[in-house]
Amino acid sequence: MRPLGVCVSFGEVVEYLYGLQKFGVKLGLENTRELLNMLGNPDAGPRFLHVTGTNGKGSVCALVASALTAAGHKTGLYTSPHLVSFTERMRLDGVEVTEDELVALADRLKGLVAATAPDMKPTFFEFTTAMAFDWFGRSGADVVALEVGMGGRLDSTNVVTPVCSVITNVEMEHAEYLGDTIEKVAFEKAGIIKPGVPLVTAEKKPAVMDYLSGVCSELGSDMLLLGRDFGFSPKGQVWQGARPLQMMDYTGPGGSVAGVEVPLPGPHQLINAATAACALQVMDSRGVRCDGDAIRTGFRAARHDGRLEVVSERPLLVLDGAHNPASAICLADAVRESFKGRYNKLYLVMGALSDKDTKAMLKILAPLADTLVLTRAEYERAVEPDQLAEAAKGLVKEVVVKPKVSEALKWALSNCNKDDMVLVAGSLYVVGEAKEYLGDKARFLRA
Repeated sequence: MRPLGVCVSFGEVVEYLYGLQKFGVKLGLENTRELLNMLGNPDAGPRFLHVTGTNGKGSVCALVASALTAAGHKTGLYTSPHLVSFTERMRLDGVEVTEDELVALADRLKGLVAATAPDMKPTFFEFTTAMAFDWFGRSGADVVALEVGMGGRLDSTNVVTPVCSVITNVEMEHAEYLGDTIEKVAFEKAGIIKPGVPLVTAEKKPAVMDYLSGVCSELGSDMLLLGRDFGFSPKGQVWQGARPLQMMDYTGPGGSVAGVEVPLPGPHQLINAATAACALQVMDSRGVRCDGDAIRTGFRAARHDGRLEVVSERPLLVLDGAHNPASAICLADAVRESFKGRYNKLYLVMGALSDKDTKAMLKILAPLADTLVLTRAEYERAVEPDQLAEAAKGLVKEVVVKPKVSEALKWALSNCNKDDMVLVAGSLYVVGEAKEYLGDKARFLRA
């Protein structure tokens, strides 16, 4: 691979960035701080909302960013992973960074590393996070919704002191990095809490809540808890074409906001929306203005692709990145409640990664399906579909195995009727490849 230069293509930049994965996952902040110092500390400009959690953090960030844009702020959004294009990871007022901008950002940072710290071996996430901070700083973002990549305490995003911190929930995940008990995972998540910075959380487990409360007490940080300090009342759901729209009234530390529309399906998204609304009210009280009208307007316009994303109505085609037992439970609840009466048979297209509890996920999701179509993403950690089929024995009436996501989705769409549902789930990598396949609209319509 030739060195990056000012004329390299976007494809070469992506190849270079993925090449950094050979340095693995290194939890720690030293490299990120050094990279930001090389760039002139672009993180010093914007104000931040910092969000971690096992599930829901991307949805909270998307809702917050949309509301802040509606309030008139120049708003950045940093999320991971992407589904189809790397450009999805960085957005400004809902618009993705361009390929040309990414080329320039990568070229600039690679040149600085070569000139000032040639022995540094930044990881993929350290390098890309520094690129994101550089872009937000250069673009003049005044506030950024920042999603943690993994954990919190030693995640590359944890170099900021935010206006507000959010921990959506704490479940077992990434045990090889975060620890093999819920207490150890909570310790890592709580690492984003900063002295004097309020924490908003929807966590329910008493042991985890007590731990987070203790950390907040030690650091002099207020803790706002769902059900105690803020909450919501569901007001039903309506369908706008192929898109279900949930309604709720919200009450929190900044007062009540009635008639909030949440265009993200599933009962769990009301929890995420209430968490986002509380974070916005905390930010408003700390100088980042966002009133109830902006919350209503922003939430109504919010999107979060790959999370119960409704692609079509007939057949009902839904993409969801549920990839652990907790998110699988949320997905199953959504299918039963949000999509009740909207389909006849359900075809579940599913693949998973080897470091996930695939047996538990199958026990939760497979019984929903009339036909289970098992597949694998083109990713080194993906489980072979034959292994999934073995684990799915006795859970569903019909099992079909297809080696590629495109083949699995094509089979499901070709065999279902217009009043059926095709659900793609199990991994964001599977959802990403499904979106790539569906990118050719004519191909989807032919199927």
